[in-house]
This record gives sequence, structure tokens and C-alpha cells, in this order.
Amino acid sequence: MTTVGLVWPGPVGNPEINEANNFLPEGITVSYSQTDSDFSVPEPITLDRLKEMAISPNITEASKKFSSPEVSVIGYACTSASYVRGMGGDIEISSNIQSATGLPSTTTSTSIINALNQLESKRISVLSPHIDELNNRLRIFLEEYGFEVVHMRGLNKLRGIEEIPSVEISELVEHLVDTQDADSILVSCTGMKTADIIDELEYKIGKPVVSALQATIWECLRLAGVKATIQGKGMLMSQMV
Repeated sequence: MTTVGLVWPGPVGNPEINEANNFLPEGITVSYSQTDSDFSVPEPITLDRLKEMAISPNITEASKKFSSPEVSVIGYACTSASYVRGMGGDIEISSNIQSATGLPSTTTSTSIINALNQLESKRISVLSPHIDELNNRLRIFLEEYGFEVVHMRGLNKLRGIEEIPSVEISELVEHLVDTQDADSILVSCTGMKTADIIDELEYKIGKPVVSALQATIWECLRLAGVKATIQGKGMLMSQMV
């Protein structure tokens, strides 16, 4: 059995576990290691805080709690901390994890880039729960990797992102995020729940929707050499190789 190790930025609850499980093919499990000091208290999610998280030793230390061969691959499951330093900051995090553990590793932001490329996306419309300072960093990150961000919708939330109902996310994408000139939609932040709505949402708007946790799971499975497809969880998962 293949186990994916996710380094999570703070405590992991049942909603997060259930969301990740919904993106897994049969026979795959997820193990979690928490960087508790990052989000153990509900401090606001600001640019300065994310910049500190991005260089924190907590990430590597949390990854060391996984052991091989029980865990086959490790993903750092935080979008904003892995894009906040721009192109290359994401790679540095995964390189540090791989050096510390000897396991193939990735980050959510790297996974998003690879997922968008897999779908041959060029022009992206983005839903982000974060404040504009972070959203601007996300725009720069995507543009550095060669994508055109045609629209960015930020929710300016400093906390409570995991409490946003999936139906609200769907309505936001359909009515306020999707644009005619976008060929794909990105839903940023692994705290955003999309597993239950992503397939129907893609059908409504007629284009792929990549969400942060979905992309992270997809990339981890790819790095682990898992060959499977998952129906009903978005175009990305249905194209898994």
C-alpha cells in the first residue's frame, strides 16, 4: 500500500482528512505531520507571517517524522507559504524536505504549476481566500512560471478559511471568478474544500478547475509512481498517469 505523507501547516481535523481522502484512489492512504507552531493559534494570515513560515525549520522537522518505506512521498500542503517567496521558493522547500528524508517531495505551489501544465492551461482565473498582499504574491508566482492571470478574486480572510462552505466556493467560481478569457480556474489554499463540488462545477463552466489540495494529492501520487485515474473529482484527477 502506498502512503502519501503530508506536512500540514497546523492541526489536522476530520474535515481536512476527509477532503484529502476524497481525492485518493483505492489502496492509497495519507499520513500527516503537523507544523503545530505555525497555525496552532488563530493568528491572522498575513504576508509577514507567511514569509516567516516559508523559511521555518518547522517544515523540515515535521517531515522527519515520516519514515520510509511506510511513506513513499512527502508533500508540503500549504499554498501561500510555498509561493510567497516567488519562483524557486517552492523548490527550496521540497529540496530541504528531500535532503532531510531521502523521499521524493513537493509543495502545493509546485503541484499547482505542474497540474496547470498537465491540463495545458495558459490563462488562469484565480479564487484565493487571502488578503491582497498575498494574492499579489500568488499572481507574481504564477506569472513567473509562464501563466497569464486574467482575473484574481480575493476574499481577504485573515482566518477561518477552512470554514468556507464548498457550495459558497462553487458559487463564487461560477459567478465571480470565471471569465470568458480564462481557460482554467485555480482555487488556492489547501483549506478550501472542493472535492464535493469540483466535477459539477467544471461541467457548469466548461473548463478545468484545479484546487490546491487536489493538485497536491495528484502530484504526490505522480511522484510515488501510482498509476490510476479518479472519476468525479475533476479533469486533473481523471487524467492521472
